[in-house]
Amino acid sequence: MAITKRLLAAAAVGLIALSATACGGQDAASDDGDPRTLRIAHNSNAAALPVQVAMAEGIFDKHDLKVEFTKVENIGTLPGTLGRSFDIALSVPTTVISAAQQGIPVTQVSGATLDVEDNPTGFVIGSKTSGVTDIKQLAGKTLGVLTETGTTHVATKAWLKQEGVDPASVNIVQVDGPAQADQLAAGRIDAVETVMPFATSVLADDNAVNLGDPYLKLAPELSAILWISRQDWASSNAEVIADFQAALDEAAEFIAGNDDKARQVLKEYTGLPDPAIKAAVLPTYTTEVRPQDMEIWLDAMREADGFDGDVDLNALVASQG
Repeated sequence: MAITKRLLAAAAVGLIALSATACGGQDAASDDGDPRTLRIAHNSNAAALPVQVAMAEGIFDKHDLKVEFTKVENIGTLPGTLGRSFDIALSVPTTVISAAQQGIPVTQVSGATLDVEDNPTGFVIGSKTSGVTDIKQLAGKTLGVLTETGTTHVATKAWLKQEGVDPASVNIVQVDGPAQADQLAAGRIDAVETVMPFATSVLADDNAVNLGDPYLKLAPELSAILWISRQDWASSNAEVIADFQAALDEAAEFIAGNDDKARQVLKEYTGLPDPAIKAAVLPTYTTEVRPQDMEIWLDAMREADGFDGDVDLNALVASQG
């Protein structure tokens, strides 16, 4: 179920070995069998708001789930931690495909957000000061990115190629989301790839120019962020996954009907200032698992990076019953 609501939105952290018993192919239930424990990791992305709301509002409790949460800003590190430090983690299709190619048995267990034309979540933002007001002007310029292996960067490179710009002609530097607005305003970068909630702060500068959503250059609607686990854990915990999805759906309904409370939760886990929280727009939330989107991302990786890995896309989507 997808629920769209325009609300306020939107340092890698050391990984912590938590005390939950769920791991690998084991049952997610705690020693006494109740409640079932999930060790979850995600970053400051607004896509994770339903998890945070489900914790804050006792929604996970209603579904007999106990959540132990760790914030990890560099979610690209998370596939290798599944089954050891975490059970479920926020990720992106490009990371999932790359992890699978490297032999890490990951799979998608739930959708997180869906990019649609009237509610984009991906952004490439230039500035009048830097002279980047069109994607074609990025050649020879410096582009700040959240990560070079993420969906936003892969989609941007595919977009550059579509516009006749060699991605290799663009200088790339990694800039964490909370620092992007200051880096662009100070002229240390000429443009930035970003997502909600960070895009709000970047676009607050009068010199900022939104060049477009790179995801929507690949398809009219597309999932660019999702929840993953190990394949063996997913196959052993189908009921837990169903309850996890149900809790996220209920949390999305809560977000749609409780603007102020949702904004407060967003502020607490992102640490963003009130103006950014007030001005941002939340994504379209969904728990739908979309196998067709994995095919789009694999094609984009081949086009943008020459990816030629042998990946079984069917294995990257957990059975939905």
